[in-house]
Amino acid sequence: MMGPGVALVGSGWVVRTIWAPLLQRHGARIVSIIDPDPQAGQALAELAPTARQHACMSHQALQGCNVALICSPNAHHTRQALRAMEQGLHVILEKPACLSLRHAQDLIERSRHRGVQLSVTAAASHRSDVRTLLDAVASQAIGKVHCIDVAWRRRNGVPRPGSWFTRADQALAGSGADLGWHLLEVALQALGYPLVDSALCNHVPTDGSEAAQRAKWRADTDSHENVVLEVESQSYCALRTQAGAMVFLRTAWSSHQSCDETTITLYGSAGELRLHTTFGFSQNRVQAPSLVLSTEGNQRQL
Repeated sequence: MMGPGVALVGSGWVVRTIWAPLLQRHGARIVSIIDPDPQAGQALAELAPTARQHACMSHQALQGCNVALICSPNAHHTRQALRAMEQGLHVILEKPACLSLRHAQDLIERSRHRGVQLSVTAAASHRSDVRTLLDAVASQAIGKVHCIDVAWRRRNGVPRPGSWFTRADQALAGSGADLGWHLLEVALQALGYPLVDSALCNHVPTDGSEAAQRAKWRADTDSHENVVLEVESQSYCALRTQAGAMVFLRTAWSSHQSCDETTITLYGSAGELRLHTTFGFSQNRVQAPSLVLSTEGNQRQL
């Protein structure tokens, strides 16, 4: 049986290095590449030599496709997902799926109305260390969870300064939407996906030096060290769920710490769990990830 025909909407670094190779490995056919960059097809020529190239999403661009994988700038996610579902395609939407409740409702309604599947990428919750943490929570190892503190802070990790990642009209938000999506994915899953009824956020504006602290592991060839970042480089948030549990979230594309690290700490009625690791692709990472369960003053490595 022939694999599904995929329309790639966007051809950036994640598509070239992660998504396209995975699609090929699992038998999918990349039928269409939709990207205004005329060089997009060349970047994927080896993996998709017969794929059509289109500068924008249209009926013709989506013809012959069963699935649309949308990895475009954040500002286009909702509109492009709605367009693909209207034409009957299933959609895989790269994070952040959307940044407003109205857009979330529109996406869900269109998926149900057209009878197509809408999936949002959720890489963090499928990591082995995170799965172990979530399994421990599900087994009541720490009892009822009262509070979760999640943080992903990089030493130097601004994605392509000057590109859409750092432009307010295209990215809509900075480190909070980029890194914070993964953290919320884990925190809310650990709590059983409760509704959030209040939030307090402090999005820290850039001071002008962050552009030089780009994410070198991306191997981007363009350098924009003198550009101004229009979105926040650091974000601090406190969320309160309807069940009363608190979620504290901290993100940073650049900071003063020595390495890029991710920490997830859960405080429960019967104990505490702390994961110390590094999400993502950075080489400046925590070398020995650990997951520690603390109960009654005793610590145990999981």
